[in-house]
Amino acid sequence: MVWLSEFDTIKDRFIFVSNGNDDALEFYKRKGFVVSHQILEGFITVLRNN
Repeated sequence: MVWLSEFDTIKDRFIFVSNGNDDALEFYKRKGFVVSHQILEGFITVLRNN
């Protein structure tokens, strides 16, 4: 995340978390990511930085 922050042109970061991986989902939420949408019929949750 620190390395990506060095690039001014990168505005959005997306994280893809598999359904059922609640620990990872909560980890990224604590890092400032929010749920954006789901793909593959809810199998993957997509999080986006704010």
